[in-house]
Amino acid sequence: MATVPALVVVTAIIAVPLVIGIYLSFTNYTPVRPTFSWGGLVNYDQIWTSPTIHAAIKNTAIFAGAGIVIEMIFGLFFALLLARKLRGMSWFRVVYMMPLLVPGVASSVAWSVLFNTGNGWINYFASVVGLPQLNWAGGTHTAMPTVIIANAWAGIPIITIILLAGLLSLPKEPVEAARIDGATELRVLYHVTLPALRPVLAFAALFQMVNLFREFAEFAIITGGGPGLATSVLNYYVYQTTFVFGELGLGAALAVLLVGLMAVPLLVIFKLSKRGSAPKWAS
Repeated sequence: MATVPALVVVTAIIAVPLVIGIYLSFTNYTPVRPTFSWGGLVNYDQIWTSPTIHAAIKNTAIFAGAGIVIEMIFGLFFALLLARKLRGMSWFRVVYMMPLLVPGVASSVAWSVLFNTGNGWINYFASVVGLPQLNWAGGTHTAMPTVIIANAWAGIPIITIILLAGLLSLPKEPVEAARIDGATELRVLYHVTLPALRPVLAFAALFQMVNLFREFAEFAIITGGGPGLATSVLNYYVYQTTFVFGELGLGAALAVLLVGLMAVPLLVIFKLSKRGSAPKWAS
């Protein structure tokens, strides 16, 4: 009973803005016309028919899909590396986690400077070794990979620290038994470690997938949603629609759509995490 007041407060904090947002999505409310006139499904019809919004949804899927695959693969690799008991590994863990201390806006500014076409370090070193200098943030085909790389710099350590905590908490007996039975390191990883780590992998994927859908600073600072619509993701377009164009009703509808789209991969990851069998290894 002691937790009831806290539960009520948390529920109110989550539920009240959600209900208001859903209500706004059915209105034509704007700062110019500050009346809550009922618009019905007009905003959702515009979402259904707008090529700009369709491009934002597509870009969101590309960014989140590519980002989660890259960050999970490299995050698992570095977690396995940092879990080894080697001399000086504690210091290396501290250095590796330093990107987590950098605010998203600051890291976005730093990456914007690094990817600068004329004065950026990346193009400078590319010219030194004879590689072509690319218009990273301004090219139609390079802008999205640029943002994905910048996001991975901070996202991979997040995945790593979650998986590292899971690896260090796993019991050692199954691994030792598998090695005694002659299993190779790859077989131990595939048949013992990864199945035991499945809940942690699912949590890391769920946690970072939410972060990817919510990403804003890198798009606003590095590319500005451009060139054209090349990096106009849904979260950034919600900001533009609501605060730049002043269409609060449509912005609320887009936010509702963002929450719905976010739920799809989260449910898929959750379902996949429930599948599988008990840890095993081949002889």
